Parts: sequence; C-alpha cells; structure tokens
Amino acid sequence: MEKIIFEEIKNKDIFGEDYQNFVKNNEIDFSKDQIAVLYGPNGTGKTSLVKVLLSEAGTNVKYTYGDESYTDGSQFFVINDQNNRNIIQGETKDFLLGDNIRKEFELQKYIDDEYNRLCVDSISILKNNYKISSGRSKSIECFSALASIQDMIKDLMNNKSKGTKTGVEKYISELDKYTEITISEYEQEKLDYVISDLSENNPLIVEIESIDASKLANNSHIKEVEENTEAIRILSRFNYKQQCIVCDSEGIDSENLLDKKTKNIEGIKKTLDAKTKRIVEQIIHDIREEDPFRIKDIMLGAIETGDLNEVFELKASIEEYKNIFANKVLKELVEIYKSSDIKIKNEEYQTMISQKPDITEEDFLYIEKIISSNMSKSLQIIRDDKKNIKIVLENEDFIGVEREALPLSSGEQNFLSLTFEFLKAKNSNKSIVILDDPISSFDSIYKNKIAYAIVKMLHNKKRIILTHNIDLLRLLDGQFKKCFRLYLFNNTQGEENGFISLSSDERDMLINLDELLNTFREKIFDYIRNTELFLISLIPFMRGYSTIVNNQIIKEKLTQLMHGYKTGTVDIAKCYIDLFGNKDDVLPNSYLVNVNDILAKSFDGQEIVNKEKYPLLNRTLIHSFTYLFLRLLIEKKLVSKYNIDTESRGGAKQLGQIISKAFPENSSNKDDIKNRVFLTTKKTLLNEFNHFEGNMSIFQPAIDITDYMLEKEKSDILTFINDL
Repeated sequence: MEKIIFEEIKNKDIFGEDYQNFVKNNEIDFSKDQIAVLYGPNGTGKTSLVKVLLSEAGTNVKYTYGDESYTDGSQFFVINDQNNRNIIQGETKDFLLGDNIRKEFELQKYIDDEYNRLCVDSISILKNNYKISSGRSKSIECFSALASIQDMIKDLMNNKSKGTKTGVEKYISELDKYTEITISEYEQEKLDYVISDLSENNPLIVEIESIDASKLANNSHIKEVEENTEAIRILSRFNYKQQCIVCDSEGIDSENLLDKKTKNIEGIKKTLDAKTKRIVEQIIHDIREEDPFRIKDIMLGAIETGDLNEVFELKASIEEYKNIFANKVLKELVEIYKSSDIKIKNEEYQTMISQKPDITEEDFLYIEKIISSNMSKSLQIIRDDKKNIKIVLENEDFIGVEREALPLSSGEQNFLSLTFEFLKAKNSNKSIVILDDPISSFDSIYKNKIAYAIVKMLHNKKRIILTHNIDLLRLLDGQFKKCFRLYLFNNTQGEENGFISLSSDERDMLINLDELLNTFREKIFDYIRNTELFLISLIPFMRGYSTIVNNQIIKEKLTQLMHGYKTGTVDIAKCYIDLFGNKDDVLPNSYLVNVNDILAKSFDGQEIVNKEKYPLLNRTLIHSFTYLFLRLLIEKKLVSKYNIDTESRGGAKQLGQIISKAFPENSSNKDDIKNRVFLTTKKTLLNEFNHFEGNMSIFQPAIDITDYMLEKEKSDILTFINDL
C-alpha cells in the first residue's frame, strides 16, 4: 500500500520543532480500505495542518508519496469548512464522472476544442490567402449565390463571434454539401487581381459590375483625360524646370500648361454621367501596373468609340473569376473540415445525448440512492433543452445557488454540500482526499449518512480524516468493520509528536465498549506496570460501569472515593475483581484506599500500563488519575476551609454546589467571583471527566485535552490551592 512519508510540516510557528525535521511518527499509512484517521484534541493543529496541505501562503510541506517527492498539496483534495461554502460550487460535470458520462463530457470538450481549432484555421486561410479581413469585406459578396456559406464566413470574420453563431451542427451540415467542388481553369494573375481589388475600400470591379453598359457615356476625347492627368503629374513634379524634360524645348510655361490641361480634363468630365465619371477617375488614379483584365483599355476604348462589346465581355470575365474565387475559398474551407474527425465525434456525441441518462452510472446511483433518498426533496438528473446533463432540486437548478434561495433545512443543505463535495473529490485527479471534521456540523440523523458516504462514495480514493469526535470512529466502523487505520495526532513541545499509530487493539477499544471490557477481563493483566495507580485511575470508570450493570453495592463503595469530603476506605482491588475478574491472579486480592491515600500518591513520569502496547490507554489512565486527584483535592480543601455542610439532606454534595457555597454567586466580593470563575472553567474539574455514566467513553478525557494543557491546568489548580 502506498503511504505518505512527511519530511516537513510548517505553518508559521504553529508546529513544533519535531515537524521541521520530521523523522519520527512522520508516516501515514492506510488500511486495506484506504482510510486513515488522525485523532487529535482541539488546539492540536488539525485546521493548521489542513492549511498546509492546501499550500496556503506562509506554509511549507515536504513529503513522498509512492515513488515521487512533493513540496505542495498537489496530491490532496481537501474538504473543509462546509458551513461557509455555497451549497454547491461548480458545474454538473464537476460532480458526475461515470464511464459513459466521462465519455460524454470528453466528447463535448473535444468537439468544442476541435471546432475552435477549425475556426481559427479557417480564419487564418481567409485572412492570409484571400485578404478577407472582416465580416464587412466586399469579398464576401462573391458568395451571394451560397447564402449559408456567406453567413458562415461573415460569422467567422466577425471579431466578436468568430464562428460561435454558426455552431458545430450548422458548420458540419453546410460544409457536408460541398465535399466535391470543381474549379474551372483560370489565370492566377486575374484571380490575384480580384483578391487584391476586393480587399480595397472601393473595389474597381464592383463599380464595373454595377455599370449599365447601355447608358455608358460616349466621348471621343476620353483618353485625353488619362494623357492630361499624367502630364499634370509630371509638370507638377518638375515645375522648377524651364525646359521640357521630354523634348528639351526651352522656355516652356509650366503654369500655363497646367491650367490648360486641367481645364481640358474638367471639360471632358462634364460630358460624362456621374457613374462613368467615377469609373474613369478610379481607372486613371489606379497606379497598379498589372491589369490582367485590361480594364483601363477596355473602359476608355468603349467610352471613346461607343463600342460596348468588350465591356460586356469584361463584366462576364469578372463574374467568372468572382465565382472561381468563391469556389477556391469554399474548397479550402472544406479541406480544413475534411481533415478533422469532428463529424464522426459529433455523431457519437449526439447519439449519447439523445438517450436518457443511464441510471446504472455509479454517480447517478449515489445521487438517487444516497443523497436524494435521504432527503424529503426530489433530486434528479435530467437533460436541459440543449441536451446537457443537469442536476436539479425540485425541478430547479441548484448548483452554485446561494443557500438562502434553496428550499432546504440547514441540515439538508450541509448534507447536500458535503456529499456533493464527495462526488467532486471522487471524480478529481487528486489521489488523496482530506476530510476535516466532516460530521461536526451535523445532527445525529445525518452523521451516520455521512459516515456511509465517506466509506462508499470515496471508495476509489485514499482518505485522511481529521477529527476529535469518537462518534465518527464508531460510525465508520459500523459501516465497515476495521475500515480505518487510527493515529493520534499530537503537536506539543516536549511531548511525543507527529502521527502516533495506534494498534488495532486500541482502535477497537476506543470505538467498541465490548472490546474495552474484554481487555479489562482478559488482555490487560500481562501489561500492568503499576498496579496501585492502575486500580486508582479506574475508579471513575468502575463506578460508571457498576451503574450500568446495576451493581449498587460497588457503586456506593466507589462513591466514597469520588468526593474529597468522603472518609470511607474501599477495597478497589476487590471491586475490580468483582467487575472484571483477575486472570492468572495478577492483581492483589485486596487493596484498601481512601481519599487521603489517593491524594498522597505521586504519578509524575510513571507508566501505568505498557505504553508500547497500549499508548492511548496509558495516557488515558494518567489523565483519569489526574482528573480524580484534582477533583478530590479541590473538594477536600473547600469543604475543610469553608466548613461546607455535605452531610445533611440539603447539604452540598456535588463539586458545583461546593464551589457555589465556598464562593457564593450573590457575593459582590471580587475574590469570590474570581475564584468561582476560575474553578468552574477548568476542564479537569467538570463532572463528565470523572463520571462515566452514559457513553462509557473512558478515552474521551485523554483525547480531548493535550498532555501539555493537562499539566498546565494541574499546575494552575495546585497554585490556586496553595494561595487559598
């Protein structure tokens, strides 16, 4: 199995020195079901670890996974903070990825990308080979007989749409009509002239095409316009000379000649209609030497002689080459289209989307069977009017919708949000899914559903779960026995830090009361290292267990050791033997203790049970001893110092009552208020840490507070006692 081996975890100064050069307890391995749980109390740094794995600013991480080394969180899909996110972020395709759906989305993306490529290539051909620069280019009028192709080219050359208005379907259907195109023989010079002229703002051939030849004006002197125009150009250029640059005649009058020739041109133009005049002006001012159509000769000759036959032939020739131009363009567009498999892929895609989503797809089943069936609202997968797959809630799209717009309770919102994050994680390309306290915001109804979803929906991913909730461990185990490997996550200077692996025995004891009781009945005896501390530390648990099994005699005896003002002596060895037995007679038959005996004990640095075999249980028993010790000490001190009645019917029996008697709630004395607040805020003095009636979770105290915080509270309370 692939495991993660960390070399560094850094987030400002949150992680201790052990994490800077991480060499011990630095591995996270996975169970056969690919789940690892990091269990740590509040304040350990679970949220900070998540930030490191997200590669947030100010964090560093180094680790190996498989055969690769990484310095970022690229392998992790992190699910956290489900309370503050929108209900679902993303698109339907982010959450669904069954084999058919994956293929559908891949086909859709391929077709979109391929169509975009074809458009880009087509635009390049139109611009570079045919000088069509925009959707308004005169060249596009050559396609008037091919209206659909004309519209397509206009769309392609529109700087905003660039082919998007045409779309894949129309692109394929139109170009499919022209897979066989025949182009007549042609002269390249004439085609080049048409391409060049049509790229101009005022193409000459467009003017010629619009001529009504029967109305063409006639003037025998028309060629003088060209002659005089050229003469004016030369005279203007060399107006400083007094000698004719052609015949060397002396004393020419340049100004007089310019005036004479200008008047001659104007006189001739007055005889022409506006259309003929405009064509003549274009011809005369067109400085291109190439004139493969002989436009200048033909047009000036026709005006001069009145013979229009060559004009008719010219117009026919221009029309022919415009058609050749259109066919050449179309042929190249078709060749680009035929070089692609977009038609085949689109037919495959259209076949897929014409079908109803197949409910056998795994992701669909999760939505139908896990998500929708656990809610009172209908959650469905449908196709919209564009045949795209959508997920709808009560017939309305809900992906990306703000929470307040949804017809859902807070629990339903959180459940939907998290389970859809699971779908996204399942279909991501990340190898490992990080879940930060995934059931923290859920009530009991949804906790079990989430545990099921973690096991089932993410079965194809490795999962690391960060939590301080034993309920989640029990729920996971309830879904699939022994499905996770358990680690204690610690981050306290001077302690054993990192990811401390727990044995399968301790994991089972933590989540299953039967396993814990079986340990106390059968397994623990070979591993007890300090019998007296072992028995004393179990006093609160034994009292809780005696309540469950209805052994009132043992319960009453142990109560004598649960309050600092009690004076009775109890045989706690006999209590243990009566409840759990004494396999191989490891325990003494009798061990008598009272409150004073317990308060006289020192436990600093001692090993209660073998901490190699049972590290969590050893830590738990030390914590339990500490809670009991401090509770007894406070009660004994307060009852003695303030003469508190604990014996009468209305006397103070519980720690809270004793504190209130010592430091009355109606007192205005600042010291009373300060002392009362100090004692009532200490975790180690709260009843749930000393009495185990209810869930019988012996481990909860040890995993809800770090060793460091326990020592700090102990020190604070001892200082408080000394100062009273």
